[in-house]
Amino acid sequence: MAQEIQYTNDSNGALEKMKGSDSRANVSARSDGRSYYNSRDKAQSYSIVFDFQSAAAGEFGFYFKNDNTNGLTFVVDSVGLNSVEASRIKLWYVSGTAAAGTLIAPTNLNSASGNTAVATVMEGASAATGITGLTTAGVIDFAYIQATGHEELRLVDRLRIAPNSAFALEYDEGTTGDFSGVVYGYFE
Repeated sequence: MAQEIQYTNDSNGALEKMKGSDSRANVSARSDGRSYYNSRDKAQSYSIVFDFQSAAAGEFGFYFKNDNTNGLTFVVDSVGLNSVEASRIKLWYVSGTAAAGTLIAPTNLNSASGNTAVATVMEGASAATGITGLTTAGVIDFAYIQATGHEELRLVDRLRIAPNSAFALEYDEGTTGDFSGVVYGYFE
């Protein structure tokens, strides 16, 4: 026997009614990650591919600073890491003024959108030097990568970069070699 269930509508505060069985609502749902809905509804999801050739131990190969002036936070979903040589990569909160890198542009994951990321993003300069001018302010995560290997930092939307805050990836240790990857994230 169907029973009537009452609840308050979150949008307008009105009392709503629905029919259910055994005092339970009969519903169906679809569950996707927040980045999916952000890409679809706000068009503010991005991938950022970087490539730092000839990285040496202690050099920064990737830098991201949130330059938003409207209060949006950049949420990092995951970071894919590749290295030609066996290495350890560290993810840091950083401060300072990034220099000596090459500016790169994040790619909007909603191809119908003209939105661009309001951020300063750099990769290490090809076969020259890593990004300089940074001061580490707290290690977030790290990964060991086998030669010609791939690892991922699965942050699952937990790393949140507020406006005027920054993070960077350091080729912390390993024989000099190519270091590349991709950062997935979105503004909210």
